[in-house]
Amino acid sequence: MKAIGLLGAGIGGASLVTPVFHDMDELIGSSDASWKRPWYVKEREFDHPTIEIDWDMMKRHDGRLQGQAGYTKAQYYGKDRVVNANAVGAPLQKARQDANQSGYRLRDDALYAGATTTNTIQRKPGDFGWAGEFNLAPTKTPEQLGVPKWTGTPEEASKMLRAAMRVYGASLVGYGEFTSEIRNKAVFSYEKGGANSNSYIDKWPPPESVARPIVYENVDTGYETSTKLVIPNKEMWEVSVSTQGSNELFRRSPAWGGFANRNTFMNVGNINACTQNFLRMIGYQKIGVVGNATPNQDATHFFAGGAGAILNGLGEASRQQLYTISPEYGAPGRLYDFVTDLPLAPNKPIDAGIFRFCHTCQKCANNCPAEVISFEKEPSWERPTVNGKAAIWTVQGTKAFIMNGPGCSLWASESGSSCNICWGECTFTVNHGAMIHDVVKSTIATTPLFNGFLFSMAETFEYGQKDPESWWDLELPFYGQDSNVLSRHGAYR
Repeated sequence: MKAIGLLGAGIGGASLVTPVFHDMDELIGSSDASWKRPWYVKEREFDHPTIEIDWDMMKRHDGRLQGQAGYTKAQYYGKDRVVNANAVGAPLQKARQDANQSGYRLRDDALYAGATTTNTIQRKPGDFGWAGEFNLAPTKTPEQLGVPKWTGTPEEASKMLRAAMRVYGASLVGYGEFTSEIRNKAVFSYEKGGANSNSYIDKWPPPESVARPIVYENVDTGYETSTKLVIPNKEMWEVSVSTQGSNELFRRSPAWGGFANRNTFMNVGNINACTQNFLRMIGYQKIGVVGNATPNQDATHFFAGGAGAILNGLGEASRQQLYTISPEYGAPGRLYDFVTDLPLAPNKPIDAGIFRFCHTCQKCANNCPAEVISFEKEPSWERPTVNGKAAIWTVQGTKAFIMNGPGCSLWASESGSSCNICWGECTFTVNHGAMIHDVVKSTIATTPLFNGFLFSMAETFEYGQKDPESWWDLELPFYGQDSNVLSRHGAYR
């Protein structure tokens, strides 16, 4: 480290004066309440993240055509293989359980089964969570309370909403204008809904009661029916949310891949309901879902969470494509977006050297058992073909590394696991306590010359998958997540 100049920088002494805040207004108005990123994270121009975008190429993607959807997989691998995939994987799973294999023992299965979510009991009857209120202590509106709605500058609103959502369980919160490009290019034309089911392989598309179109109307308030999701044609702002995942769970994939994924869902119901009630009480609306608001996970969202996270500064694109990597938390986590009519101050896209590092690093691809992650040295505007057929599961208009989503989902079913190995293997899936990790991240951001060397270091120190049995002896923080990463100096500076 000294030889490459990483130990020569001094660390300035911090002030010993601790500010005192007397109420929420004073906290919101303080410059210390702003979002403090690591020093090496640089801002870029609006709509110009490190992954290149061509809005002219892009059009609204059909959210029903996800890589997980039975219809999508059948286009490349045939109906019979898709329909029989779980039957192929189930005996493999049972054999691992019968052999008492590490990661598949009774207590391991019980840990997964116990990780239930609360979203389904927080909705009011008939409300899917797109817009409205929740049974979780539903709040009154300012009109019902006989008081004026909250008003403030966009900067004050941004600090206020981020503070509230962090209390409710959000990890990172970023904002963007809900521009015409986002409305007309990035928003899904249909929600995913129940389109994942194999029931629609031979009768595509599914009925609109199963997967609803997302439409714009000249109304003041968003709403939903059994056959459509409605966004108002008015000025609105986008909110991007990240919920942190547990590194140690993802490192126990594929045995615990499903639990590592489910663990990120356990608190999103609270974030969704609490944020919606908070905005409702101060006089504004929340449209869209944080979490799985129907029995179908990730079903009611208006565009891919990674897009908002990249445009609004939460993180950067990755080689694996499904996850967005943040400087603070790395790969593990969950991304969501919603829109609101509360005016907010947009965040710019960031450059922490992460996507540039993915050009050199192929660790996720090297460890992918399904071999569906790209090994290309450079991202491309072109979309790959699978078995001679064009990629219908991914959006056009980004210069990206494209993974084979249908192949990933099919492999997971046929292997009897949820996989997620790549999340635990990612070079950025590291712990945060040791200073060396901050040194490495800052080097990646500022000195790409050492990217190959730092990738080799990660391989040498054997970050990645571990025996699930070892997890039971760890002493981990709540949810297995290091939630102190963004709370500097006890949150007072």
